[in-house]
Amino acid sequence: MSDADRRAHLRYRDPDSTTVRLTVKQGAVEQPLTALLVNESYSGLACVYVGAPLEMDSELLWRETRGISTPCKVTRCEALYKDVFLLALQILD
Repeated sequence: MSDADRRAHLRYRDPDSTTVRLTVKQGAVEQPLTALLVNESYSGLACVYVGAPLEMDSELLWRETRGISTPCKVTRCEALYKDVFLLALQILD
């Protein structure tokens, strides 16, 4: 299935979990993080996570399943509480 075809359908998510697995790419270093999914659309997703703030336009990989990773870009990182952030992620083509 091509990326365009995959984006035309809702993505896989574990029905028993509202968490999403993301990987932050910072040069050669990859840092995994887990976030709580708030909203999902065909063009992006919103999630809440605990950790350090992410810079705008940082690239992430959303690991939907073991074999499917979708590249995303941070379009918003808003502090909700100390070390708790709301992320808006745009799915890259």
